[in-house]
Amino acid sequence: KPPVGSDEWHRIRRENHKQVERRRRETINDGINEIARIVPGCEKNKGSILQRAAAYIRQLKENEASTLEKWTLEKLLTDQAINELNRQVEVLKVELDRTRQDLSRQNEVLK
Repeated sequence: KPPVGSDEWHRIRRENHKQVERRRRETINDGINEIARIVPGCEKNKGSILQRAAAYIRQLKENEASTLEKWTLEKLLTDQAINELNRQVEVLKVELDRTRQDLSRQNEVLK
């Protein structure tokens, strides 16, 4: 290892910094290219890719909110329908019990 502060030390330090910076740029470029592959309608320009990705994410969020609202309404309506059907079942059970009792009484009278 060269002595700290020497020309050789500075040269090695610059080279290391260049390599670190090159890897950082490659990682960023790989990420942007991956976004371009995922997001429909992307151009090659990095700025356009990022703008299109942001617009796509906003669109997905809006779609998600709309779908959630729709499902919430559908669930509410389904729950209301189930409750109404359960109420009707209870009414019919009471009616059936009354009819059975009436039949029982009529059978007793006929005997």
